Amino acid sequence: MQKTKIIHVVHDFLFGGIESYLYYLVQAQKYNDQLEIAILCCQDENSVANPRLKSVGVKIYYLPIKPFDLNVEKYRKVMQIVSKYDFAQLHIYKPLLLEALYRSKTAVIFTVHTAGAVRREQSFYGKSKVAFQVKQLNRCCKGVVNNSNYSQQYWLEKGVKKENNAVIYNGVGFNDSFDKDFAGNMFPEIVGNGFIVGTTSRFIGWKRVDFLIQGFAKFLSKYTDAKLLLVGDGSEMDSLKSLVSNLGIDDSVIFTGFQKQVTSFQSVMDVCVFPSVSEPFGLVAIECMHLGKPVVVMDDGGGLRELVEQVEPDLIVRDVDAMADKLYELAKKMRVGNDGGIESRISFAEQFNIFEIERKYLSYYKSLELHD
Repeated sequence: MQKTKIIHVVHDFLFGGIESYLYYLVQAQKYNDQLEIAILCCQDENSVANPRLKSVGVKIYYLPIKPFDLNVEKYRKVMQIVSKYDFAQLHIYKPLLLEALYRSKTAVIFTVHTAGAVRREQSFYGKSKVAFQVKQLNRCCKGVVNNSNYSQQYWLEKGVKKENNAVIYNGVGFNDSFDKDFAGNMFPEIVGNGFIVGTTSRFIGWKRVDFLIQGFAKFLSKYTDAKLLLVGDGSEMDSLKSLVSNLGIDDSVIFTGFQKQVTSFQSVMDVCVFPSVSEPFGLVAIECMHLGKPVVVMDDGGGLRELVEQVEPDLIVRDVDAMADKLYELAKKMRVGNDGGIESRISFAEQFNIFEIERKYLSYYKSLELHD
């Protein structure tokens, strides 16, 4: 049987949702005997930020390409590499790179991982860039895969064509063998010490960790036996620490910094909160639900809202005050052992098992082959 050959094209191996999704997906695809999988990484091998993807056991090509790299030889090399494959699945938008993929005559699939940010006003440049991207996607891509209905709707409204335009949620390779004691050993103050509210996130603007801190401070005024566990790092770390100090809640907030053992920290949280705006998907929400944790998100959370409303719509809140009220409601229920949502969360999360998602991708690849 002839295999369908797929090469995933990425900018870098990073510490984020796209890298995690690709890490899980490639591992699942590797075991499908109908597929041959490779990766093209647009970085030098020794410069990749996160080496985890190196361990998945597929062919990886390294070719450093900057966002607006004008080195023609590099794009010729790209065309030479991808011409060996049936589909080039692009996970980052670089106009010149997409043009090279298109000219290679290999069918291009663009995977949507972004869906705008409603909190930022679009400049003329931003609007022009989106318009150019839409025209190029329509001209150069055989198909477009969106990681949520929210993402799909955003790009359809911008003008991306409907033909071969699909929604395939990101999948997760659930880790049931994590070190359950790791978080508690590193931060003993969270063990058996009241109600734990937490998040795992990059500390950047649109993740809105400041909303969580403000909401927790209001909640803490009514329920004092609680801790806020903030797992992650980023450009807003200093301002978030200042906010905690200004609110006078330093003794109730724990900043862990960047952690690799994220699941261990999620497992000690009683409630997980992700206040992002316009999140395209929200892999961490699924990971936390699989641990049985209630997940609180914002009404303008985009893909996060789309996920939570399918299982616990009452955990969608409109603002910081509503977040504080919801935390108080959950804390009171859990104090008396009244959390009846654990099984429904786990069952819902299982739909995103990466092997289920891999099968959906295989069907999508086959449907594109039928259109040739």
